[in-house]
Amino acid sequence: MNLSFATAPLSEQIAEHLTKQIVFGTLPPGEKVNETYWANSLNVSTNSLREAIKILESKHLVKVKPRRGTWVCSVSQEQAKQLYDFLFMLFAELAARAANNWQEDELEELAKILPLLFECYEKNDIAGGHQIVFEALPQMLAFARNDYMAKTIMDFVPLLQRYSYLALVEETSELSVSLATFQQLLSNVMQRNSEAAAATILKYGKAQCQIVLGALEKRKQQAERG
Repeated sequence: MNLSFATAPLSEQIAEHLTKQIVFGTLPPGEKVNETYWANSLNVSTNSLREAIKILESKHLVKVKPRRGTWVCSVSQEQAKQLYDFLFMLFAELAARAANNWQEDELEELAKILPLLFECYEKNDIAGGHQIVFEALPQMLAFARNDYMAKTIMDFVPLLQRYSYLALVEETSELSVSLATFQQLLSNVMQRNSEAAAATILKYGKAQCQIVLGALEKRKQQAERG
């Protein structure tokens, strides 16, 4: 596979590709990242791959062990609880700010997401719906009107992608819940109802977290049974 040089630095393109492998489980938790294999597979140098690994490490997706190699980070129930508690607190604040601060034409692009999500729902395209939401997130962060808040959220988004995809796979109806939540959130924001917007996001986060915890418990029991 050859990566394109047109859109982003090569190391970022490699990191994005490997992120998807981790999110979708091709590179499962605890697996060693074979640098030679991935460098050859992507037709890139080992140095470029290692730069990408540094990016993945900063996103909490891999752990580099000196002189031993790189491993995909594990996932646990406690990590999931902490992540959802922290990030959805920020998402709730972001939703409230969007309701209070949006200006003319700022909601048009967000509204375009709804038919795309609905199309994925109709096709039961879990990966597609997951990708649409996360690709739209950087645009949503503009409503924060705060660069530090936006950067903090983006730093943890790849980790959230792992857990949220796990939730979608575990509970396929979660895609319809995501669609309904986005519809409700957009309505709250358009009505400038900041309290309702924040509450919508918090409710969604708590429900998804419970699905993730259940999925992780199943994995744990399966591992214990061998």
